[in-house]
Amino acid sequence: MNAALTGVGDCILASDLLAEPRPDHFSALRLDAEQYLQHQDLPTPKDEDWKYDDLRALKATTFHPGTAAAVDIKERILPEARGTRLVFVNGHLDPHHSCTSALPQGVRLLNLAAASEAVPQLGSLMAPADSDFFAKLNTARFQDGVFIFIPKNLKVATPLHLLFMSQAADGATISQPRIIVVLERGAAVELIEEYAGTGTYLTNTVVEIFLAEDAELRHERVQRESPQAFHISNLRAQVQRGARYHSRTISFGAAFSRQTPQVSILGEGADVILDGLALLNGDQVADTHSVLDHTQPHCTSHQLHKAIVDDGGRAIFNGRIFVRRGAHGTDARQQSRNLLLSEKARVDTKPQLEIDTDDVKCAHGAAVGALDPEELFYLQSRGLNDQAARNLLTYGFAADLLAHIPVASLRRQLRQAVMARTNSTDLAAELGELA
Repeated sequence: MNAALTGVGDCILASDLLAEPRPDHFSALRLDAEQYLQHQDLPTPKDEDWKYDDLRALKATTFHPGTAAAVDIKERILPEARGTRLVFVNGHLDPHHSCTSALPQGVRLLNLAAASEAVPQLGSLMAPADSDFFAKLNTARFQDGVFIFIPKNLKVATPLHLLFMSQAADGATISQPRIIVVLERGAAVELIEEYAGTGTYLTNTVVEIFLAEDAELRHERVQRESPQAFHISNLRAQVQRGARYHSRTISFGAAFSRQTPQVSILGEGADVILDGLALLNGDQVADTHSVLDHTQPHCTSHQLHKAIVDDGGRAIFNGRIFVRRGAHGTDARQQSRNLLLSEKARVDTKPQLEIDTDDVKCAHGAAVGALDPEELFYLQSRGLNDQAARNLLTYGFAADLLAHIPVASLRRQLRQAVMARTNSTDLAAELGELA
């Protein structure tokens, strides 16, 4: 292993990494990724896709594999998913807090180490040329994760909740969950993927999603990591004819976080929504690099990414939409909207459209600015002081994305978290925004 990888590399190869033996059926995939890592270093600002990211703190930290630990998930429990929940602590399945008693017949919600049927899918969305360092690191050394399978034409009414907790009590830890989601033709489900923890740790996750014809996946991704944590996520999705993939990523935590969703739209009439919200303060950095790839005609994709940045925080957005030759009738819209709350806050945004065909409706845009003085004046004229008006407008900037979360208890939790961060809890409660 390259000596430069000591922080996130050598220690991960220790024999105590795995609580259970790595499944032999993943060995060829792991070997290929491991060979790639032998000749690579962590990304630096010299790499175009990482030019705004500083990973020196990550590189300087020595991580060790986490062990199973007792955690309190009382505040994380979603009543709607009480019997459809898997919980992992420091990368290990926690059977005490997991419960799958309410799963409909035919639905598979398994820890990956016990799901040999995941073999054909695992890694198949990672092209040989895919050179993302952290995706390769996960492939080489993931220990466990989740396999989800929804059979043909089954509409699952109960949301599935995946909760990944990290608890770094003695030094910095690392967990690398792998998630595989397979929906057969006409299947539908709501999935909640949530991360939280305490202490200094690295979460490096890879999600692979396969949606067959007319399938529908609503996917809520919630990152509420520790303020000392690092969170890196790679997502790859294939969306076939008439399928619908609606995703929303909410990022509140971590000192540094990076989301890299890439969605391939492979069938006519497919529909994708890829929204995001980052709420940053202190010296937090949140980076989103997304790809929406239209390869077939008459498909739609809508993306709205918002960031609220205070203190010395920094938000980065690079969203690319490709419309390939022959993908006529494409309707693709992309917006990056960013709110700066301090003079030191920074946003780097770059929405991109690359269109290689005719007869399309495509638009993109970006806006970066402070609170509107006219809106502040209006609220002050109605009796609010300056700070209260600023807090309420900041909350309102985020509220529209939260309003569309279909799981009521999760929507309430996230609203309360935003209110706490924007100091608008009392005002919003008076206006009935806690529902």
